[in-house]
Amino acid sequence: MGGAAELEPGELFAGRYQVQRELGAGDRKRTYLAHDRKHDRHVAISLVKPEAVLTDPEGTEREAKVLGRIGSHPNVVSLYEFEIGRDGSAEYMIFEFLGGGTLTAYLKEAGQQSFGEILRFGRQLCRGLSHLHGQGLIHRDVSPDNVWLDERHVAHLGDFDSAITTAGTDVLRPITTGAYAAPEERGGGLLDERSDLFSLGGVLHVVATGERWPGDLRLLRAQRPDLPLAFGDLVASLLSKSPDDRPPSAERVLARLDEIRHASNIGALIAAGESEQIEFKSSLHHPYGPPSPDLQRFQPQQAQKEAQKRLRKSVTKTIAAFLNTNGGTLLVGVDDSGGVLGIEPDFGYLSQGKQHADGWMLSLKEAIINALEREVWSAIHASLVRHEGQTVAVVHCPPRASETWHHEDGTECFYIRASNATEELTGRGLIRYMREHWPG
Repeated sequence: MGGAAELEPGELFAGRYQVQRELGAGDRKRTYLAHDRKHDRHVAISLVKPEAVLTDPEGTEREAKVLGRIGSHPNVVSLYEFEIGRDGSAEYMIFEFLGGGTLTAYLKEAGQQSFGEILRFGRQLCRGLSHLHGQGLIHRDVSPDNVWLDERHVAHLGDFDSAITTAGTDVLRPITTGAYAAPEERGGGLLDERSDLFSLGGVLHVVATGERWPGDLRLLRAQRPDLPLAFGDLVASLLSKSPDDRPPSAERVLARLDEIRHASNIGALIAAGESEQIEFKSSLHHPYGPPSPDLQRFQPQQAQKEAQKRLRKSVTKTIAAFLNTNGGTLLVGVDDSGGVLGIEPDFGYLSQGKQHADGWMLSLKEAIINALEREVWSAIHASLVRHEGQTVAVVHCPPRASETWHHEDGTECFYIRASNATEELTGRGLIRYMREHWPG
């Protein structure tokens, strides 16, 4: 039952496929490169092993239905045709041939990837998963073994014999690639698309480290100190034990990767200079230069507190302005001329035990929550990036669907971006702006 166990080079299979060589084998299928005489193209024949047919007789048909439901997508392997074994005939599937091999084989030869390549692979896999999830399907076996590359090293998700529908997450199935399986799968819990995102986090980990299997997140940070901290944070969130602590969708992961890519290019942002969508701030806490004349009337300690208060307001009102306009990026630790100062001078103003980068991020979070409310912290994305030996904070502020008010000393102010400056709107101008941007 199940037909031939193996194919031989030179063999003519199914009357039209000239077998050339074996490409690899998994638990269920053995795959060969072949030439399709009918369409004059190379294809991949996945010959289902006879023992796999015995243990899971409906597996091939189930995978074919999944692939039919997925349809065509540039980051998913395309199925050309399939044959369910009858009367002892071979059971097989014919896929498009992707000449770059599996991601596993590629990483074994190439090792850890550059940051640009990590982002490229991650974004491509997110697009494939987003399309899959949009069809109501969960892959269940996202791993480098099941990612295939074409000649341009574009990633394609493959091997869908473990996939299930979101409506069938309570169906008992064997655990797939263990090292990449989400905790809820290993524990027999209910699955959803966030289970695939856990596996994606494992793939990103090994693409970054070049290791065979995902491991301790400290290994990622130790081996790749050149990667933005925000990337490590994203991988950590993907690999969270609880699905609730992971990003909600592949689309959201894709957006975060795009933001991290944008934030990591500090040189280009600085070179572009301040504009309606880019602004520089020297610091969040540390006053540079002599105090302004109006502060000289204060006692030194009080003058310092007032100066720090103004620095925080300068940062938070810029964030509010970006959110109220067309979005933008704020760099903290860069002066008006584009000189990189870093956030390190701010550390001395933080409380004991928090005089480090994490403590600085907590102080930024506190300033934003106090001035703009807690939901704004969730709407923006702040990351720390090393540049010219210093740490620069990159605060990405996407436009919001509702207005953002700035609160201070019992008053509310409304800010927007005008050219390369932050401007307060009041009176009729504010009413007109609100009606134009949020007519509801």
